[in-house]
Amino acid sequence: MIGQEEVTSVVNIVDQIIHKALELRASDIHFEPLEDELRVRFRVDGILQDSAVVHESLKKKVISRLKVLSHIDITQHRIPQDGKFVLKTAHGASIDMRVSTFPSLHGEKMVVRILDKTRMKIELEELGFSNQMLQEFKRLVNKPQGFFIVTGPTGSGKTTTLYAALALLNSPNKNIVTLEDPVEYNIDGITQGYINQATGFTFSRGIKSLLRQDPDIIMIGEIRDPESARIAIEAAMTGHLVLSTLHTNDAPSAIVRLMDMGIEPFLINASVTGVLAQRLIRKVCDECKRLCDTSPEEDQFLKQRFQGVSIEQVYRGDGCTACMGTGFRKRVGIFELLVMNDKLSSHINEHPKLDAIRSQAQNDGMASLASDGLEKVQSGDLCISELMRVLV
Repeated sequence: MIGQEEVTSVVNIVDQIIHKALELRASDIHFEPLEDELRVRFRVDGILQDSAVVHESLKKKVISRLKVLSHIDITQHRIPQDGKFVLKTAHGASIDMRVSTFPSLHGEKMVVRILDKTRMKIELEELGFSNQMLQEFKRLVNKPQGFFIVTGPTGSGKTTTLYAALALLNSPNKNIVTLEDPVEYNIDGITQGYINQATGFTFSRGIKSLLRQDPDIIMIGEIRDPESARIAIEAAMTGHLVLSTLHTNDAPSAIVRLMDMGIEPFLINASVTGVLAQRLIRKVCDECKRLCDTSPEEDQFLKQRFQGVSIEQVYRGDGCTACMGTGFRKRVGIFELLVMNDKLSSHINEHPKLDAIRSQAQNDGMASLASDGLEKVQSGDLCISELMRVLV
């Protein structure tokens, strides 16, 4: 129990929690008010873990301390608020901390998003692509024009992939402009714009403005509505390379989503060059992994998802100090890359259902998220239970 004695400084408590989160490479810190205490949890490798409990007497003081740091109104408790602050480490690095509050039954819940530039992977080779898919991905994003989409749920690494692509494309002879909400990491040599809803600077309005900036490459943080989708497609058809994201479960679903937004099939065929779907999965810890027999549940999963595939042994982590006893350390992507071609375009012209698009893409060589994950299981990077957690 942290902070039962009043002699313990609230400032020290907050500092200890933040530095512990950095030590564990957490992406978020959750401060959750309960009836008699403040629960603190860290999100590490995509999974929330209990960290500490702050005594009731210091619950409000800890939240107020974070509000002061983030320039958030400490007198307002009934509406959600957002703020941010920059943490300077002992090594001189600057870490952005994005803070949001949310009124709840027992007080204000607060989440601190940690944006550590030193941990930002911007090398495509480090993200987990197979060699063949990496080369195809590079070919698509190096096209002089077109609309390339990265899709997946929140927290699946879409922004990291887009930043890695921009780092690959960044050169003195190209004008790259982004529109983000918010700008998560600064990339030297690229003009990065950000949405401001309070002033009416929306995605659709921002896209129109950045097109007047003579861009070669445009990165739009997210396609959120039919208007922004249509403007992005028009930009791709007028000589620009446009990169953006959607929230769909897989790559074929992105095509259906665009049609649901009212985008005509001929416009999709004329602009979209490819769609990358992805997930992030925890890797088996290299320090403590060992071969184990598969469980009956895992055998059933393999039988249902991969007819004819049999794996008798897989790697699991026993848990050690390096992985904090979890058996997992760091994360890797699994991917599904849909490439537009004449056969797929013919299908899209007929307003097909999702299954028809998926079937055609797979006939054309698209490997599914599941099959990419299975390859990483067979190579020893992943365990089947993690693949089940992400895909089931």
